[in-house]
Amino acid sequence: MLASAMEKLRDSLSCSTYNGAQHTHILINETDPAATLKKATLIAPKSDWLSFNPDEGRKCTHIHHACKAVVMSPLLTIAGHDHHRACDCVILINRGGALTVVYIDLKSGNPRGYAGQFKSTRQFVRYALGLLEEFHEEKLNIADERYVILYGGKSPLLNKTTTIPKNGKMAKSKPDDPYKREVSNPAQLYLNELLGA
Repeated sequence: MLASAMEKLRDSLSCSTYNGAQHTHILINETDPAATLKKATLIAPKSDWLSFNPDEGRKCTHIHHACKAVVMSPLLTIAGHDHHRACDCVILINRGGALTVVYIDLKSGNPRGYAGQFKSTRQFVRYALGLLEEFHEEKLNIADERYVILYGGKSPLLNKTTTIPKNGKMAKSKPDDPYKREVSNPAQLYLNELLGA
């Protein structure tokens, strides 16, 4: 069961995808037809978490057909600026009001061009949490943020072993220096691997 604050947050996002009260998998899809890494599945325990797809949330597919702006915010419509970007998935894990936020982006080949995506999405998450507190009187604090690039998409990876990153390395990830993990397409891993648990 999701905590009240997490339910309200989920309901405020047009691009909410999965949650720990109903799902044990988080599917992340890349829609670019040229991408070699098209799908990643994270196996997650049933608990107080939710995920959303901010890249899809920027698009105008969820509201009135005459829409000329994006769903999440018109601020994200100005082309050529980093705040017009978003990563592929955000997972918010609630531990008694302290959130661990995991920002994930799928990349093919040599990963680059992700810092702006992460920074823009991070600001949107902070904005959404501020609205939750201001208008719903529900407070969730960000205790930890993790930035993850899943890249590659070659199938299968040869001579590779799965390694779980140390928690310290994951905790030190930043938008311009994320944790990078090469995976095959489709990829499947445990959410706890990305938490360094």
